[in-house]
Amino acid sequence: MLTMYQQITIKTLHKQGSRNADIARTLGCHRNTVGNVIARKEVIEKQTRVKDSMYVPFDTQIKEYLFKKDKRISNLRIYEILRDEYGVVSTYVNLCKYIQKYFPKPAKAFGVQETISGEMAEIDFGYLGMLPGTNGKLKKTYGLAVVLPYSKLDYYAITYDQKLETLIKKLENAFLYFGGVPKKLKVDNMKTAILKNQHYDLEYNPDFLGFAYHYNTVIVPCTPYHPEQKGTVEQAIKYLKINFIAGRTFRDDFDIRRQLSEWMENYANKRIHGTTHKVPSVVFAKEEKEYLQPLPDTPFAFFNRGIRTVSQNCHIHFENNYYSVPNCLVGKDVIVRWNEQMLRIIHQGEQVALHKKSTEIGKYVTQRSHLPDYKSYSVTEHQAKFEAKFADMGEDAHAYFKQLLAQKESYWFRTVRIILGLRVQYGDDAVNASLKRAMYYNVSDVTTIRNILEKKLYVLAREPKLLERINTDSSLTRELGYYTTNV
Repeated sequence: MLTMYQQITIKTLHKQGSRNADIARTLGCHRNTVGNVIARKEVIEKQTRVKDSMYVPFDTQIKEYLFKKDKRISNLRIYEILRDEYGVVSTYVNLCKYIQKYFPKPAKAFGVQETISGEMAEIDFGYLGMLPGTNGKLKKTYGLAVVLPYSKLDYYAITYDQKLETLIKKLENAFLYFGGVPKKLKVDNMKTAILKNQHYDLEYNPDFLGFAYHYNTVIVPCTPYHPEQKGTVEQAIKYLKINFIAGRTFRDDFDIRRQLSEWMENYANKRIHGTTHKVPSVVFAKEEKEYLQPLPDTPFAFFNRGIRTVSQNCHIHFENNYYSVPNCLVGKDVIVRWNEQMLRIIHQGEQVALHKKSTEIGKYVTQRSHLPDYKSYSVTEHQAKFEAKFADMGEDAHAYFKQLLAQKESYWFRTVRIILGLRVQYGDDAVNASLKRAMYYNVSDVTTIRNILEKKLYVLAREPKLLERINTDSSLTRELGYYTTNV
């Protein structure tokens, strides 16, 4: 079909006296076509196709498949059914065009969401790309936007994760920047804040609920797959990407934050906004700031969360240290909450232990009340219990125990336990005499003490001056070797 331009050109050339063949050659069409155009009185603006689509006879079936009450059938499956069961010879693309023309999806209409002063803040994360981190190396970087929809005042922050601790810290900074707290927080379905949002099944992160309660604000979640419900903050993230990140270079994390602070203070919030045609900072100062709620007296005390299993010694392992838990919870899982200073242990919603975090490594932090009665010994009581057993064996054994404590302040228990085992095997007198000999020669290893008992070296006379004579009398060398290797 010729266009209006071609048809009018043909008629004009014909009036000017040109032959049909010459006109056809000029426009690149057949001379019969030129004759048809000249014969018609009016110019046809648009060609209409009279032939119906081969899907027209199956209009009822297609409509039924598309709007089935229980479950809609996909376009591809409709095409397969018409092809296999009804013998329709066409293409899948033609079917899609037919459905799009005769069964179009109704266009969605959205109303403008208006808020009152101090009522709402919208928050959302957005991925910004690979930007320099604290050491200048590239890291995945996110932007957090907190927007007051009424005044369009924006607060932006750069983060390298989307953890709840990071979100809470940045929101606190945003509230400080605003000088107050809005009554509601509209939140996208970020996992850090909302654990589940499916139909009527809504589950919040309990720590984020605690944060909102502390700041006296209400969380308003968006419906899944409805970004128009937070259109203001969606546009703010795009604005951050194309007006701040794009076209700038950054050295490191500090440089990004410095430039962002200057841009936010001197440009972003002082420009004439494209929607309101007003300056956000001016509108905020005159019409919104006074309606924000006051900041709380203290910041929110955030505790990280983890799960540990209580071991048989009534302790949990946390960051290379051990913290006691009531003995009734041995073998059970407990929730561990911590910050920089404190460690809280929770079971079934109740706090069962509170410890100050240790800065050492391998440290046991123990509350005596957590241990069962038969294990509730202080360090002094523990030593006294074994000292009494050594004293029962004799004075020499008692003296050896005190010497052992002085030599092995932190590792005496293993040696003491082995010696008490030897006591059962050899009796009090033999062990007492052996420890006397061991103490005389300053022996502390249990292998030598066992050797003294097995060979009954404790019955031999000792030579007080033996070591002094070694340098003058070489005949004592073998004797000394015998004593030092067998005692």
